[in-house]
Amino acid sequence: MENSPFFSITIPAYNRAYILPETIESIQKQTFENWEVIVVDDGSKDDTEEVVKAIGTSDSRVRYVYQNNAERSAARNNGASHAKGLYLLFLDSDDSFFPEHLQKIYDLLKSNSFPVGMVFSNVTYLTDEGLIQPDLPVMQSGREFEYVLLQPITPSRVCIYKDIFSEFKFDPEIVIVEDMVLWVSIASKYPVFQLLDYTSIYRIHGGNSVDLSRNSYLLRYKGLLRLFNHEKYQSISAKIPHKIKKHLLAECSFNMARHFEFIMKFGKMNQMLLLSFWHLLGYRNKERIYMFLSHFPFTAKLFRKAAENGKENATIQNSKS
Repeated sequence: MENSPFFSITIPAYNRAYILPETIESIQKQTFENWEVIVVDDGSKDDTEEVVKAIGTSDSRVRYVYQNNAERSAARNNGASHAKGLYLLFLDSDDSFFPEHLQKIYDLLKSNSFPVGMVFSNVTYLTDEGLIQPDLPVMQSGREFEYVLLQPITPSRVCIYKDIFSEFKFDPEIVIVEDMVLWVSIASKYPVFQLLDYTSIYRIHGGNSVDLSRNSYLLRYKGLLRLFNHEKYQSISAKIPHKIKKHLLAECSFNMARHFEFIMKFGKMNQMLLLSFWHLLGYRNKERIYMFLSHFPFTAKLFRKAAENGKENATIQNSKS
């Protein structure tokens, strides 16, 4: 074990050969050098294998693992099963680390006597306009469970003590919020620490932004229902306040309504609005009521008339000035 890496970093990859060298390079540039990378090829059709093995030839810390396509949760779990390190990290194939990421996490772990627990860093967004550092809330002591439940924490920000994975893993039955479900599961039993430094980079692009043409919130809704209701999560669900459950389900239902409004399926939109009201009456009521009334035949006609009158009045005012 003397020569074992301290950190094991799993990168799930599906047809990402074009960007993997850049992602892996961000690890090779780390100031803390005691690490290994496990790229789990999730059944790619491109030359992911050749690209990763070529890097591994010149850097033995980079390893390649193949699996038939089974999605990212299975790929992350697979990578963790091959890990030799004491702590596990999960870097998405299009994200990256700043050079001091591993060193900062190591220092935080050391200052807390290398706990059996979870650490997450703050994150910088990489957009078409460049790097953006968001104003992220500080996790309060004693509120860790609620924080990881309500704040979005992407896998590339997280570091977990390896033995925890014998008890908690990514749930392959959940497609979206699989990461949050794992964080909440860990926080229900183990300590969680926040690294306030912005050391990880999350790439914002069309593949991960909110796209109203797709009903991605349906998968989120199903994932939340599994967390709240499945016997596997019974003890964890019992720790989640009922008002938070209602809020999260109402939010998902409302966003599903926005999807159906976008694709002009107003009957489905109204169903999702009613579902949102049913989950929580006090959530974004003005927006939900306006959405419903603006597509109801009679009131929609009134809204259009009001809009036309507004434009007409504005034209008159402009002609007078």
